[in-house]
Amino acid sequence: MKITLEPMNTGETEIIIRGDIASNEVSSLLSFINSGSNSGKLLLYKEDEQYLVDAEDIIYLEASDGKVSVLTTDGVYHTKQKLYELKEFLTSLPFAQINKGVIVNIDFVKSVSAEFSGNYTLKLKNSKETLTISRKYFKEFKSKI
Repeated sequence: MKITLEPMNTGETEIIIRGDIASNEVSSLLSFINSGSNSGKLLLYKEDEQYLVDAEDIIYLEASDGKVSVLTTDGVYHTKQKLYELKEFLTSLPFAQINKGVIVNIDFVKSVSAEFSGNYTLKLKNSKETLTISRKYFKEFKSKI
């Protein structure tokens, strides 16, 4: 890895990464950079109002029909961000993607049980609701526990 520092008085720090942006090295760098600027709050919408919500209050995020819904301890909100953007933002926090359209807060997981199909069923604390962990995402989920 080559690092070049260029002093400039532009008022804003600029980071340019050149190379294979899909590599683990670049992914780790982005996670590190984002963890320093991550306040742990998200701007979410409910009806016509905007709310600043702590990430620790989020139970899970779900993408459906091109929209992302965010279930929190206070109710359901919506966001204009894409699920992959939110995953990147939440990477340093206890969140894991469990299937193509859902990211869950590990702190709200009550139990996990295996299904015959190879998938897993996740039960949430203080709720009768269950979510499915697909085989593809189980390794990521397990690494976050």
